[in-house]
Amino acid sequence: MNKALRTFALILLFILGLSALFGSWGLISDPSGKAIQISIEMLEGTPFSDYLIPGIILLFANGFLSLLIAILTIKKTKHYPWFIILQGCVLIGWLTVELVMNIKLFYQIMHYPLYCIGILLIVLGFIIEKRKRPDHTKN
Repeated sequence: MNKALRTFALILLFILGLSALFGSWGLISDPSGKAIQISIEMLEGTPFSDYLIPGIILLFANGFLSLLIAILTIKKTKHYPWFIILQGCVLIGWLTVELVMNIKLFYQIMHYPLYCIGILLIVLGFIIEKRKRPDHTKN
């Protein structure tokens, strides 16, 4: 069972990581947002004048971090379930801060699935951690 849960977590981490790399590349390579078809006006009311800094934060917080945690999960490092939980929290935090800064950034087709991925990562991490304890069988 743990193998299936770990595999599901890996799939989510890779989806998140690769999509964050793609999105951040679009924001960093064209900070105006035109490359990924978002207007600069959406940043009104935020501390940002363009998408460069949000793109860099996205690259590290949800891109590189997700892929690093995926590698740690593949290697089954000692605390990998907690890293999975951490990534879920980082993702939910990212999304929430983004929307608190400017609700106009809300995009249903993106935010709902990403919130679900964040919640799933947290739940999977806790389940995997619980099953890793000596009183549960290992897969």
